[in-house]
Amino acid sequence: MIQDNRRFWKLLLFTIPTLGIYSIYFWYRFTKDLNEMNKEEKKMKNYILVLFLSLITLGIYRWVWFFYIADRVQMTGAELGIRIKPGPSITLILKLFGTFILIGPFVANYLVIRNMNRVAREYNKYYGRKAVSRNNTANNNTSNNNAERKMK
Repeated sequence: MIQDNRRFWKLLLFTIPTLGIYSIYFWYRFTKDLNEMNKEEKKMKNYILVLFLSLITLGIYRWVWFFYIADRVQMTGAELGIRIKPGPSITLILKLFGTFILIGPFVANYLVIRNMNRVAREYNKYYGRKAVSRNNTANNNTSNNNAERKMK
């Protein structure tokens, strides 16, 4: 099941005392879950690789990656019948130009995390039932087989 209870405040609160290590873990898991929901499509780059490429490009690649993350969340939401607002362009504008008023990047992160939680909940509703029903069927078959063995 995809994690659907990510919290922005937790990211903000734990990033500071861990000197950014929690942030790396958070976005790594975020990307991993997003890739899990989009198995057939092109996968998003691992966050560790994103950090490395951001160092080389002086931080520009992380903005591009963030745009693609917001876009992928919106596309996945559309496939599940959820309308995701704001779109990736607005989120990127908040991330880039909101830096001048200091709060923009925080708002952009919050929006992407909130939208991912909505998409993950819907994904878990749809695909979680299938997984549960498959497990129940397998458990019932195992129980039936064990009962037949006992009877013999």
